[in-house]
Amino acid sequence: MTEAVRLPAVAGLFYEGDARALRADVGRYLGAAAFPPRPASAWRALLLPHAGHVYSGAVCGAGVGAVELPATVLLLGPNHHGAGAGVALSEAAAWRTPFGDVPLAGGLADELRKTSPAIRTDEAAHRREHALEVILPFLQAARPGLSIACLTLGEPDLSVCLEVGRAVAEAVTRVEARGERVGIVVSSDLNHYLPRERNREKDDRAIDALLLGDPSELFTRVRVRERISMCGILPATALLAALRDLPPTRPRLVARGDSGDAFGDTSRVVGYAALLWETDTGTNGSDRKEC
Repeated sequence: MTEAVRLPAVAGLFYEGDARALRADVGRYLGAAAFPPRPASAWRALLLPHAGHVYSGAVCGAGVGAVELPATVLLLGPNHHGAGAGVALSEAAAWRTPFGDVPLAGGLADELRKTSPAIRTDEAAHRREHALEVILPFLQAARPGLSIACLTLGEPDLSVCLEVGRAVAEAVTRVEARGERVGIVVSSDLNHYLPRERNREKDDRAIDALLLGDPSELFTRVRVRERISMCGILPATALLAALRDLPPTRPRLVARGDSGDAFGDTSRVVGYAALLWETDTGTNGSDRKEC
């Protein structure tokens, strides 16, 4: 049964639960963005971190601030808790944050449901998951009137990720054929809980694979060969697969950091990065809150 509103799960924990305080925080992070924003037509995808705002807000703000958002955004994230379907599309008519409700992009959600049997409508996977929720206030602040479709991946299977990527590309192409631009936002932190220097080495290897653009290489490097604890590896792999079936893009690292930047403890950090995939034809423009 469709749930009318997906209520906040981590407001007041990962980010401010009060709208005024949250607006001040998000506005500060977005205001510090170093790049002039790319027009909505000049970029395809973002990868953003999903930690508590005090830890990853600066990196997330740099990524969101680097672009103008279209009215429709597809959010892809991991399933930290393992609840619900392995590939789960939110069925809620809207997602709520302290800023208000963000409505479902119904046309995009319908296309996603039609494109692959791997994608199941399942709210259980989203109810307690923080990875998409903590990014949403940044998107709301940057683009009033936003509508979203939310998809989580928790099935650690390369073939499933590739299938979801193909389905995403097909759904986005169909929606855009009707004149509605779609931005794709992937939620992922990088490596977890090593001293900063060692953690950064693993982050470098994950970022290099993301920039290379080969979904199989990213998945195998992170999960098999080098054991990089990148929690959003599944949606990131799906993104790279989707990009292969969409018009060409160029990747760019916008910002990076780690949880030690917040309070100075670099003994056991989580890595963060914001990456942007620009279109070739565009014109310029766990319960721990640190993961």
